[in-house]
Amino acid sequence: MIDTNDGGSDKMIEVQNLEKFYEFGKALALRDVSITFEDGRFYIIAGPSGSGKTTLLNILTGIDRPTSGQVIVDGKDITAMKEKELRKFRLENFGIIFQFFYLVPYLTGLENVMLPMRYSKKIGNPSERALELLRLVNAEHLKDKRPSEMSGGEMQRVAIARALANRPRYIFADEPTANLDWENKLRIWELLRRVNEEEGVTVIASTHEREFFRFADVLITLKDGEVHEVKSNPQKA
Repeated sequence: MIDTNDGGSDKMIEVQNLEKFYEFGKALALRDVSITFEDGRFYIIAGPSGSGKTTLLNILTGIDRPTSGQVIVDGKDITAMKEKELRKFRLENFGIIFQFFYLVPYLTGLENVMLPMRYSKKIGNPSERALELLRLVNAEHLKDKRPSEMSGGEMQRVAIARALANRPRYIFADEPTANLDWENKLRIWELLRRVNEEEGVTVIASTHEREFFRFADVLITLKDGEVHEVKSNPQKA
C-alpha cells in the first residue's frame, strides 16, 4: 500500500459562504455555498452544465479566487494565501485530475508522473515512486511512452498517477471521464474509488453522468450556482 495519509482526525475542507461573480459582478457562478468535506470520503459534485461545478472545484483548489467567502483546508484559509504560498500548498496537498489530461507531450509517462515531485522535492526517490504509482493504476507499460502514443484512457491513468505523486491528502477531478469511451469511463471511476478506499485519499470529483453517482459516499447537487442537495449516497457501489 502506498502511504498518502499522515493521520489526524481534524483534516477536512470547510467551505464557508462562498460566492463567485464574473463579468464585473453581473454573472453569478456560485451563491452562498457552505459545505464540509470530511477526511477520507468520496464526494461527487453533480449538476447540469453551468451549475457551478467547475467553478467550485477551481476555488477549492485555489486555481480561482472567490468573490467572497472562505475555503479552509486542514485549518488553513487558502483564500487568504498569497499566490506563492498557495502554489506550494497546492503542490504538497492537492492532486488535480483535469478533463483534458494536460500531460506534457514531450515527456514519457514516467517523466510526467515524476514532474510534481521534481518541483516539490517532497519525495526522496521520484523515479521509484513514479513506477510504483504507474503500477497502482495498471499503467507500468506506459512508462516509456509519450502521450501521443497513448489512448485517452491510458493518458487519464497516467494523469491519476501524476495527481498522486506528492502523497496528496485530496484528489480533485473535474469531469474526469467526459472524453472517454464507456469502458474507460468505468475503469477510471473504479480506479478513483480504489485510490479512495485503499490509499485513504479524499476524492472530490464532478460529473453530470448519473451512471457514476453510485461511486460516491456523498452526492452534492448544484443548481444555478447554489447547493441544491447534499445526501449520503444510497446507490454507493
